[in-house]
Amino acid sequence: IGPFVSSVMDVRSGCERVCSVAEHVRLNLDGIKSVAEEICVKLLEKRFSLHNWSGHELHPSSPCDADVDWIFVIDTLNFSFWADENAQYSINYKDREWTGYWSLVAVINRAIDEGIDMRDPNVYSKLSLEEFQHIFRSSNEHSVPMLPTRHKVLTDAGNILVEKFGGTFRTCVEKAKHSAQDLISIVVDNFPCFNDKAKYKTGDEEEQEVWILKRVQILVADLWGCYKGEGWGDFADIDTITMFADYRVPQSLVFLGMMEYDDFLLKLLSSGVLLENGSKEEVEIRACSVWCVELLMQETVKLLQTKKKEALVGVVCNSIILDFYLWDMAKDRKDEMDHIPIHHTRSIFY
Repeated sequence: IGPFVSSVMDVRSGCERVCSVAEHVRLNLDGIKSVAEEICVKLLEKRFSLHNWSGHELHPSSPCDADVDWIFVIDTLNFSFWADENAQYSINYKDREWTGYWSLVAVINRAIDEGIDMRDPNVYSKLSLEEFQHIFRSSNEHSVPMLPTRHKVLTDAGNILVEKFGGTFRTCVEKAKHSAQDLISIVVDNFPCFNDKAKYKTGDEEEQEVWILKRVQILVADLWGCYKGEGWGDFADIDTITMFADYRVPQSLVFLGMMEYDDFLLKLLSSGVLLENGSKEEVEIRACSVWCVELLMQETVKLLQTKKKEALVGVVCNSIILDFYLWDMAKDRKDEMDHIPIHHTRSIFY
């Protein structure tokens, strides 16, 4: 794989290690088994599958080659959309208001509609901050969080694609030769904004690196979802990808009774305090979320293996599918979950 010796398996083992000694977060195995039973039913009834990705109205429904670069831009900018109090960034597109992640997708689609080809790094690498600000103009008085940082992240990534990869992310995917692991390696080696890791120390142990790799893993997963596991989305090792540790899915895990915060952490999060990226509490929330979804996946697969073969036709269960399900649920049932605090961190990594 080259000089980047870590892999997604290290995400799993590192997160399991943190989870085993975490001070403020614990997993509820009974809760995990109960949710696995619910998800097993939904998968068998085809109520949730890989096809849900392209079912979202702003995602490409009939993807072409250029959508590989569309996905790269989306996932290069896919971070930190939570709103400061009463300051929700929103954009109007196709007669609807869009917030959060969907505001990003709507922004990129709107720019393309207006003749700015945001799939072409020769175009977006040259955008001035003022031009970028216009592209991200909102339908209210609130700006997208971290606008100057987003501009730098995207223009830097575009310049790297132009200088090293012939001006297209498709070159990176081709070099990976249908390996999710190798694509992750290529991206992390060449694009620093995807290098999502932390240090974690317990007791007298030495500080150890914990790889989380949220955005690079979702980049691979989005290719898989967009192209339905074929062509540009064909990865032989796709099941090695873990969930994508953000701020919404942990809330779902707590809401569903699979993960629990101690009183100290609940009080801290309820106060609205900003957690530093890499702080002990933040690393525990993210790492335990990864390991929780791994256990959920294992339990769900066990249940599916007891079913008749004909019932399993077209059923796919891996950590990506479960993350997609949990993230959608967090958005759909947001009002029900409002009593569970999310953690707030301003970071380019999620």
